[in-house]
Amino acid sequence: MLLYVDTIDACNLKCPTCVRGSRALPNTGEKMSLAMFRQIVEKAKDDGDVHQVDLFNWIEPFLNKNLHEYTNVVKDAGLPCGISSALSLPRIHNLEETLVNTNSLTVSVSGIDQEVYEVNHVGGNIDYVKHHLETISRLLRTGAIRTLVSLRFLKFDYNADQETKLSDYASNLGLNFEVLPASGHPIKWALDDQAGEAVRDRLAHFSAERPHESHGHVCPLIFEHIAINHAGDVYLCCAYGNFDFLRIGPYLELSKEEILLRRYTHPMCNSCAWERRPATFKEQETLKKSFANRFKETPDLARKSVLDKLIQIIPAPTKGILQERIKQS
Repeated sequence: MLLYVDTIDACNLKCPTCVRGSRALPNTGEKMSLAMFRQIVEKAKDDGDVHQVDLFNWIEPFLNKNLHEYTNVVKDAGLPCGISSALSLPRIHNLEETLVNTNSLTVSVSGIDQEVYEVNHVGGNIDYVKHHLETISRLLRTGAIRTLVSLRFLKFDYNADQETKLSDYASNLGLNFEVLPASGHPIKWALDDQAGEAVRDRLAHFSAERPHESHGHVCPLIFEHIAINHAGDVYLCCAYGNFDFLRIGPYLELSKEEILLRRYTHPMCNSCAWERRPATFKEQETLKKSFANRFKETPDLARKSVLDKLIQIIPAPTKGILQERIKQS
């Protein structure tokens, strides 16, 4: 499972395809304390399910000027650390110190020519991005960092001619290059600061039938990641944004079983059409434990409780046989 943590509550860009960029999630600039972050990472490790901590979700991570201290915490915990950024900042503080302890960095762009890039990355400057990428390339060549760096091209219908240029640019810098078919459209379907109302409207049309989920299937998002905002609160998933009506509760105060149960039973999941997949055996067992935990019983204790009640009411000859069977099991 991935842990997505927003260490600061802001992004400098105004991408019209993003709920943060459209300011449906307004910037506050509030920051998670290093002490809270350390507690979160420690809990994640103790819970045993988290295999990586990523310092992004709905933010620009490098707006946190001491981001390197947070990557140090992840390294000290023995967990891999990932960052995703637009890199569209005139200056990035402690870039090398941050990347030394970062296993992967993904840089998203929507063009290499400014007039194309700024259609989606509104307020961004591609020259800033290129400057930082070239610095990172130099750090990789000299062995100062060993981060896996990928340049990700968000491909829309209007910017297809940028793909080859970006691919060549990434190759020249020794970076990985990937193409991601972008969701939404900055011109045709631009979001605005009321974008959250569409999510709220879906909740208003809640159906208890789970119409998008066939028997034995689950949404992968609730099993593959946990999203935490700058205040340390868990939110439903990474698909919709950290809206107040999708808040699950404080990560540090909830067991992993309770977090899963609250997410699984959230009405938004019932009405969401995100593609499901068959649940693995481990996921089925984890979900069963989450329901059992609500009643303060493990599945084994629940089974024992039922058997104890049976023993009290069955006839004596049968009782001895059942008790012997229980011992053997």
